[in-house]
Order: sequence, then structure tokens, then C-alpha cells
Amino acid sequence: MPKLKKFFKVVSVILLCTCMLVAGIYSVAWHLVAKNMQAHIDYYWSLLPIQKGIVIVGDKPEISGFPFPPEAHFSGVVTMSFDIYMGNSEPLVFEIPDLKFVGFPLTGLTIYLEAPQGLGISEQISGRGLRLDYALINATLPKNIPEKFVYREVKKWQETQDYLIFNHIFFQTGEVRISGDGVLGLNSDLQPDLRLQTRITGMDALFEKLSKDTAIKQRDLDISKSFLKLIAETDPETGELYFETGFFIQNNNMFIGPMRIGTIPPLEWIGSPDSINDLSRKNLGPE
Repeated sequence: MPKLKKFFKVVSVILLCTCMLVAGIYSVAWHLVAKNMQAHIDYYWSLLPIQKGIVIVGDKPEISGFPFPPEAHFSGVVTMSFDIYMGNSEPLVFEIPDLKFVGFPLTGLTIYLEAPQGLGISEQISGRGLRLDYALINATLPKNIPEKFVYREVKKWQETQDYLIFNHIFFQTGEVRISGDGVLGLNSDLQPDLRLQTRITGMDALFEKLSKDTAIKQRDLDISKSFLKLIAETDPETGELYFETGFFIQNNNMFIGPMRIGTIPPLEWIGSPDSINDLSRKNLGPE
């Protein structure tokens, strides 16, 4: 019996030491990852003054959450220049009560971006827009991520065709719900290449609500309802009407299905051969 007690005592000590070692390694790794995340945020924040078409008003996100997966929050207003109404270049204003990021931003791992209080999207001058009640993006990071977001490093990454994978996206505004998945990468000019396939539900309920709005012409509403019936299908499990469509960004143009709905401003990379400060590729420096 004494030997058995001694055996269990030794095993307990070994297990305790192992747990302490694992906890120590995790703690060190967590803080190293958090420090690297904060460094990237700081670096991006320093580039904001030279980015055209985007203005961010709000406090810089700070990494927190130990011992759980790192998280960061942003609350503020983002103004971006889009041309989304075919010739109307009025900037869009994103009012964000709370944008929450959760996850280890390491290659191949999954991260979450959530707006639990929703967000507002409106035109800067006219004020027209919409309100999202909730938004969620679940994505898997590329297998490789550039160490620095400068032209040379980003170009190397783009050539591997390594994508950000959207496992699940979900947006809700009133009765309308949009869910889908897709991928995001860069084209050969290092501009966004986004491909999403989405399912939209709740449009029939929205039309019923709009039919009570006297400001909307009944004829226009009837046309919209008829079009929905042509493209909609019925979910066999829920009985809800839905329709599917794609959302794409290619060559700085935005599309819903085959219909072009506008453009986005081009991304500019430090060290780009197209930059005013760089006249040729030889200025990129040694590999």
C-alpha cells in the first residue's frame, strides 16, 4: 500500500508539472501572438494617413482576452469612398457601435468578426442608407500571411493563390437575412478579388411590411413581388422563400450576379512599382 501511495504521489507531481509546463508555454505563446497582432495593428494605423478613400475615427484597437483566444474591439466611424450607384461617388459612412474580433490570427486558423449591436451604413451627404441588426463573419486565414504588407511581400503571397476562406457570413436587417460563403484574394494587380455565394431569405416578409407603407407605389411593389416569385425557391425544411445570388469584386468593380453595381478605390502598397516614389521594379530592393 505505501508503494501504491508513493506511485500515485509521483504521478500527481508529474501531472502537475506537465500542466504547469503546458500552461507556461501557452501563456508565453499567447503573449507573443498578442504582441505580434498589436504590432500589425499599430503598423496599419500608421499607414492610415496615406490611404486614399478611407478615414477612420475611433480609438485604435488593443489586444486583450487572456487566457482565452485574443480579441480586439473597435467602436467608431469609418468613411470610405465607393462608387456604388453607377456614377454617384458619394462616400459611405459606417457607424460601428462595437466590432469584435476573436481568434488567433495564425496561418490556417479560424477567426471571427462580429458586430453584435449591428452597424449603420449611409451616404455621407444625403444620409440615405440601411441598418444592419447583426453581422458575423467566420473565416479561415490563408496558409501563409505576408510578414509586412509591402508590395514585394504581398506580390509573393498573391502568386501562391492562397486565399482567405469565408466559412460562413451572416447579416440581418429586419426580416431580411443573408448567409453565404466564399473566398477573398488579390488579383495580379494586387487588387481585391472577392467571390461570395449567398442565400437571401425574408424578402417576402419585407414586401408584406412595405405594402403598408403609403409612400411606396403599389405598382412598383407588385413588380418586385412578381420578380421575386420568378427567382425564388422554397426551403423544404422551413418553408421559407429564398433566392441565391453571387457577390463579386473584380478589377475594382462590384457585381451582384452579372450586374455591375459600382466600383471601389484601388489599394496602394508601399514599394509598388506604380507608386510615384518608385519608377521601376528594380527599386524594390534585394530579395
